[in-house]
Amino acid sequence: MKRTLIALAALTFAGSAFAQDTSFATADADQSGDLTFTEVTAVMPNVTEEAFTAADTDGNGTLSEAEYTTLLESSGG
Repeated sequence: MKRTLIALAALTFAGSAFAQDTSFATADADQSGDLTFTEVTAVMPNVTEEAFTAADTDGNGTLSEAEYTTLLESSGG
């Protein structure tokens, strides 16, 4: 039983160590001040083009920090 608990604790902490940083600054790889679909999916691989387009409320093809924050909140990230 003790080994099982230790193993579960190790897996829990290891999982959080592998969690990716989804902050806007990290996602903005080219430091342009907005995010392309490629930059978003680099930190959030499960985002679909449809979700990205829906988050792009001004329709300019990229996400501002506010649009990205909304996307994160809607995806549970």
